[in-house]
Amino acid sequence: MKKFLLSLALMASATMGWALNVQCTPGGLASHVANTSITSLTITGQMDARDFKFIADELDALTTIDLSGVTIVAYSDTSNPLLNNEVSFDDNCIPPMAFFGKKISQIILPTNTRAIGKAAFAGCKQLTSIDLPEGLDSIASYAFSSSALGRITLPSTLKSLGRGVFARCQTLLSANILPSVPMEIPQDAFLDCIFLDVLSVGPNVVVIGDGALAGTIRLQTITFTGQNNIKSIGKAAFAGSGITNYNFSQDNGLSEIKDWAFAQSQQVSAAIPTSVTSLGKGAFYYATNLNSFVPNETCDSIADMLLAGTVVANDNAPGTKTHYIGKYAFYNTPAPSFTLPSTLEYIGTQAMAGMIDMTELVSEAIDVPQLGDDVWLGVRQKVIPLRVPSGSYDAYNSAEQWKNFWVTNADGVFGDVDQDGTVTAADITALYNYLLDGDETFLATSDVDGDGYVTAADITVIYNILTGNKNPIGRHKKVHDSNDIIMAQGFIIEPNKSHTMDIELINTAGFSAMQLDLTMPQGLSITDVTATNRAKGMAMGFNEVEPGKWRILIHSANALSGNNGTLFNVTVKADDSFGGNDIIIIDNIIAAEPTELAHYINDLTVEVGNATGVKDINTDLNNSGTVDVYNTNGQLLRHNVERNEATQGLPQGIYIVGGKKVIVR
Repeated sequence: MKKFLLSLALMASATMGWALNVQCTPGGLASHVANTSITSLTITGQMDARDFKFIADELDALTTIDLSGVTIVAYSDTSNPLLNNEVSFDDNCIPPMAFFGKKISQIILPTNTRAIGKAAFAGCKQLTSIDLPEGLDSIASYAFSSSALGRITLPSTLKSLGRGVFARCQTLLSANILPSVPMEIPQDAFLDCIFLDVLSVGPNVVVIGDGALAGTIRLQTITFTGQNNIKSIGKAAFAGSGITNYNFSQDNGLSEIKDWAFAQSQQVSAAIPTSVTSLGKGAFYYATNLNSFVPNETCDSIADMLLAGTVVANDNAPGTKTHYIGKYAFYNTPAPSFTLPSTLEYIGTQAMAGMIDMTELVSEAIDVPQLGDDVWLGVRQKVIPLRVPSGSYDAYNSAEQWKNFWVTNADGVFGDVDQDGTVTAADITALYNYLLDGDETFLATSDVDGDGYVTAADITVIYNILTGNKNPIGRHKKVHDSNDIIMAQGFIIEPNKSHTMDIELINTAGFSAMQLDLTMPQGLSITDVTATNRAKGMAMGFNEVEPGKWRILIHSANALSGNNGTLFNVTVKADDSFGGNDIIIIDNIIAAEPTELAHYINDLTVEVGNATGVKDINTDLNNSGTVDVYNTNGQLLRHNVERNEATQGLPQGIYIVGGKKVIVR
């Protein structure tokens, strides 16, 4: 029976592990541990590196260790390398790799611990917390990397941290770094700590090292307990982080922001302090939320890729004293208006490539700046005004790449479409020539109201300028849900005959200008357009702007009469090539109020046939075989029906039957 109970005890010991208390002398721990499957160990006395080597190599089941009663003594043996292949170990120091990858979940360090060696607790996946004693002055590289720490408070006595000390601690939520002497957050210190969202930093932290907070996707801000005395922000320090509001204005003597410092971060603004003398390349590269960048007064260069992929939209981004803009500096930024300072001497390759939202460029430089390759690649330069100093027009207008813009004098007059220096009726004519004849001579200056389109609304702006009623200019948005309606009735027309089609307008606002396009089928053309009493006194024109497409335009200083009725009488003529059974498309319908607000009215289709169309259609429908039937919007109505039954029961209208248009009356 006793033998049986002893066996059970041994089994329980093997399964559950057991605790051991040891009074140790340097190098003697192994002699006190008979069973290496222990899970809990308390040591008193003295230890050296040989004892830590024994723990690292032999005690794989250890989860709890208490070293509070231990003094660590120095050890050296040049003929027998131990931990991390080192031969010399200082006193009061946890040796390098002492607990690397161990299962420990709880450890109490000696109270007089002065240093923690390289990777000492790296990979300890069960170590969720540790108390670091006051008096600790250094923690070496990767000491706690990839451990399970949840929170860490560093003692005020700390003087140095090693590279990657807490790197990839993916359960770490908060860290407090409040040293009593100047110190840096070292390279890769919190690299990829993806749950770190609280970081408190004291006034003696003076450097944020390379990659120190890279990949900390939840860290939005740093809490400074006292004055912010950061002097240097290292390479990729916040790259790919969640930092949104690092407050540069609080920095007391920040001197450098290195390459890629905030690349692909969430930072939203950057007002660079006057103390910064160096701003590295790509410092805000693809920080896609960055919408404001204000350089300091001494800024003389914009580094390569500095603001590429941001949404910086303010026009002072280059700075007032900048002489050099590096390659890709503003690549793919959306700034609509951009001002280049008078000091500028050079713009690098593709520095402003992809700036497709650009609507205006101003250069204050009297001497034309030199350029790299494809500076404005992808930008529609020919429709963008480039305003340059008086006296520099010819130089810019003949310089490669610059001359591709619409070069104008910087003191150009608003509304001066034809660029003759004054706003007159000739500017309305210039708009007419573009809208009706496609003359692009003044295309770059034709979008007077700045809504991105040249329409009848721009004519209204010119009228307001001429009559002294110019409204404040803003970007007008399309009115997609306009209640205004254009109507016209379908009709029959014979070859070599004409027909007058009435175009009616039901409008909710008074319009002073209007345009619309009519796309005519083969064999139909417009020979005349006359305005009704509703448009009495308004100037009017029409023209075939491209083959088969006719544009009608009216405008006046006054609004249309009434809100309902026929606006135009359009004379349509058919020739022998008109096959009948077709549609007229009326689209690009834009009406402008005297306030310059544009209404975009829904498109319209008008059915049109000829006198012989029914006979032709009936003959075709008598043919055998199956067909598909579509409406004019391309919707399939019937599939694989007999040709002679294709339109039976369909309401009046135009249909596509077996690939041909058919009118049902």
